[in-house]
Amino acid sequence: MQNVQQINYSMKKYFQHIILFLFTAYFFGCGKPGPTEVVNDLPNDETPLQIEVLAKNPEDALYKNGYDSTGLLIPPPSTDVFLFISKNIVSQQSLSISYDIAQVFFFDKNSPVILPDGKRYGFHMKKVIPPKINSVQTKEVSHIIHSGMGSSVKETVLGPKYMLSRTGILGDSLSLSYKSLVKFEYRKGMMNTVPPVEFTVEMPDQIIGNVTVTQNGKGEKILLLEWNKGTKDSVEIIIGGKLKSEKAATAFFKLHVKDNGRVIIPPQLIKAIPKDRFDRLVFSFVRNAVSRRVEQSFEFFTVIQNTHSIIIDYP
Repeated sequence: MQNVQQINYSMKKYFQHIILFLFTAYFFGCGKPGPTEVVNDLPNDETPLQIEVLAKNPEDALYKNGYDSTGLLIPPPSTDVFLFISKNIVSQQSLSISYDIAQVFFFDKNSPVILPDGKRYGFHMKKVIPPKINSVQTKEVSHIIHSGMGSSVKETVLGPKYMLSRTGILGDSLSLSYKSLVKFEYRKGMMNTVPPVEFTVEMPDQIIGNVTVTQNGKGEKILLLEWNKGTKDSVEIIIGGKLKSEKAATAFFKLHVKDNGRVIIPPQLIKAIPKDRFDRLVFSFVRNAVSRRVEQSFEFFTVIQNTHSIIIDYP
């Protein structure tokens, strides 16, 4: 029983890192890195991959609470409110765990965040009446980011965020189902004179992936990524690594691929992740819906997604 508890605790820690990895990788991808075309030895019917390089300097890239390679953190979206809802599965070997999370950020645009190195990073967060997700009141927690590396890491509290989370049967009463509607409710004041902000968003189709290590005609190791086809035009695949000495995850690449259920990762892409520092690779299959909307003078930026993250030993 003790071993089972230890495994569950370990996977929960992995889970937390991977979900934050996905969450922050989205912000990182909101920058403007030019796509890198990988010229490879794929069959003629395979389209060359268009890849966003997330960690510009992989040797220095380190994930804490945000991606931080040179002290520069990619800022969050410039809207009044950011709503992030994600239904997830994390798999390692024969063990899989489900994890759901909902987070809401209210930005104070009159209060920019200046990091210790003088760089600007978005805005502080506003304290508000906690909104509800599917009629469940969210919890107020501090949103903290880290900048710098090693002994020079600086911690910055940006203010409150509002969230619900559930791992398996444990955690908050957050109930997310594939292809279901999720209701968001927010009341500006305690009095009922102003109607609440209410709207619904739809969870995408479930995505289930698989990673197979194989070889090309040159005897080089390549990775075959497969997933269940969906109704969207494309899916995102985020490729990252886990540091040997820490439980941190670093995102290196993001692929936008056709939702046809199959893509081959060429050997040079994996070789770009330093094997001497990263002992495991993480492949996150993401099917999402991204939108902006205005509700009662609030501009909302919403990311609603389903993910399946697979952790494998470095091949």
